Amino acid sequence: MDTGSHLLLGVTLGGLAMAVSDPVIGDQASVVYGLFAAAIIGSNAPDFDSAIRIRGYESYLLHHRGFSHSLPMLAGWPALLTPLIAYLFQAWDHMLLLFLWTMAGVVFHVFLDFFNAYGVQCFRPISRKWFHADTIPIFDPVMFGLHLAALLLWLFGVLEAQVVFPLVYVLTFLFIGYRIIVHRLMLQAIRRHYGIGGYSFLIPGWLPHKWGYVYETDQTYIAGSICGTLLKEETIFQKGEQNDVVQAVMGSDGVRSFLAFAHRVHISCQKLQTGYKVELRDVRFRHGEKLPFGMDILLDDHLQVTGNSLGWKKKLWEPPFT
Repeated sequence: MDTGSHLLLGVTLGGLAMAVSDPVIGDQASVVYGLFAAAIIGSNAPDFDSAIRIRGYESYLLHHRGFSHSLPMLAGWPALLTPLIAYLFQAWDHMLLLFLWTMAGVVFHVFLDFFNAYGVQCFRPISRKWFHADTIPIFDPVMFGLHLAALLLWLFGVLEAQVVFPLVYVLTFLFIGYRIIVHRLMLQAIRRHYGIGGYSFLIPGWLPHKWGYVYETDQTYIAGSICGTLLKEETIFQKGEQNDVVQAVMGSDGVRSFLAFAHRVHISCQKLQTGYKVELRDVRFRHGEKLPFGMDILLDDHLQVTGNSLGWKKKLWEPPFT
């Protein structure tokens, strides 16, 4: 999910930590604040790998949501952060509790990222594959609104922490369950419409009942939207050319990194005065008839790679918002 959502849900998770902790701890302000901080820091710790962006966008794409979101780091982040939190809040006697709530934040962060279309390498080192359940958008306004309302109700004294935070997390998991069911029903509708011979996947939208979809055939990607079980086919992308120019770029490190992340791409090739340009576009991040996220590779007339660029070909305020 986006950073703002992780931060907000970290705060409400901290509220949940306070709400369900032993009443005796409630009399120790430093421990209570430590639990609150542990949940918030844990909820954002996996994204500390964003610092890799200083090495360039290619490094960011290759490493973000990688090892920092892996199986070892579910316990690794708490192990690294708990002593610091215990020191800051002088809560050495409650190290185990701080560890568990830091881990709860880390696990919940990875759990939410898994359900995005962007994906996460959550099963490293067993597998370096990107896993994405395509169920929750990067920013989910319903979930964000639920947690913001819960936080405000607590801050203004309308509801106690023991009531509002357990309630909002029950509603959150019910909402995620609802999205999982909707995802399954819509996927079944797509397969009934096109048949089961091709691969199909959904792109979650902001509204729980309206999603995007892509159906893959041997030569094309058919993209559209689905509302309930009503499909609207919107555009078709050819998979792209397979020629000597395209084959010449496939072995480069940047392209391998991009293909490991993107899985399904639209490829185009054009002749330039100084050589060739190959464009790879990730079909998950479609807006209308445009595929704004991808990689451009330049080659000379001898099919030697001379440069590449990776990222978004759109303004920051233009959709899709990821």
